[in-house]
Amino acid sequence: MKGIILLIAAASLVVLVALAGGPILERHRRAGDIEVLRTALERSRMAADSCRMVLGWEQEAFLDFNRVVDSLRNRMESFEDPEQGGVPQEIYGEYLESFERYNDSVAAWQARADSLRAMEAACRALVEAHNYLGDSIRRRREALRAENR
Repeated sequence: MKGIILLIAAASLVVLVALAGGPILERHRRAGDIEVLRTALERSRMAADSCRMVLGWEQEAFLDFNRVVDSLRNRMESFEDPEQGGVPQEIYGEYLESFERYNDSVAAWQARADSLRAMEAACRALVEAHNYLGDSIRRRREALRAENR
């Protein structure tokens, strides 16, 4: 009889510990989840900051290139003589060289503009992912606080 009582008492103690410990373990699991999210948030912030920094450099390089393209366009247009209705024959060869350089630069300008737009979209996506992680952490912290009240 004593053995049965001890067995029932031990089983009851195990059940009570499991019932009491379950919420504590769940809280610790959630706190661990928040820590994992916090680490992901730090990495996300570094990626977004790096992207924005490189984007800034690329924008500066693009603006410099844009000035070169404008200069080539101005140079090409300077060959035209409105009084003669176009480019004088004696400088036509030089005009064609300038025209080809300008056309090549316009194609390169378009490629660089497309690349810059793609980079800007990628940086925007990184910032949005960072913001989403930050919001997730905040929501989980608020849920933990509400449970602890």
